[in-house]
Amino acid sequence: MGRAENSLVVCEQCGKAHRWSPLAPGARAVCVRCEAVIGRGHRHALPAVLALTLTAAVAFAIGLSTDVLTLELRGNSEASTLPEAIVETWRQGQEFIAAIAALTSIVAPALFIALRLYVLFPLAAGRVPRGFALCVRTLHHAGHWSMVEVFTIGVLISLVRLAGLADAAPGPGLFALGAVTFLFAAIESAGLKHLWWQVQ
Repeated sequence: MGRAENSLVVCEQCGKAHRWSPLAPGARAVCVRCEAVIGRGHRHALPAVLALTLTAAVAFAIGLSTDVLTLELRGNSEASTLPEAIVETWRQGQEFIAAIAALTSIVAPALFIALRLYVLFPLAAGRVPRGFALCVRTLHHAGHWSMVEVFTIGVLISLVRLAGLADAAPGPGLFALGAVTFLFAAIESAGLKHLWWQVQ
């Protein structure tokens, strides 16, 4: 019996252990006890996930370096990038909010992208990167803390609310961060189990 047949997965909802085997693309596995989803067959092959991650890295860099919002009021125009907005929030005395915003919209997404690239490049070349297990476990937690989509929706809501007070326009950074949201969803749809199978 090989390693694949010996692999187990534990349901996060009820704790029941199941024998695991690779799933067909688009298929899903459910817990026999509580029917929670315990795994999905990834639709993207390793090269496709790597391409999506590289695209997300470029879009994220654009999102951080260009204006996300431009406000014009009484002839005065003000534009801000995401890092500038976080720094200004800190200067206004909202240190906790600024720290949480930096963690969830900059640090965690950057870590998510960096770890994915660190793992995917060697795997695509047929090698296992050093510290593979730690990287995959960290990726699991980084995905939970990455909330670019929350920030993007927050800015869109702000645009609607400011429409009656000032001329507000989305900047290229907001569109780039919106693209990152969709790219992250596509990347995460592949899950992390397929990475483990690459080294078995």
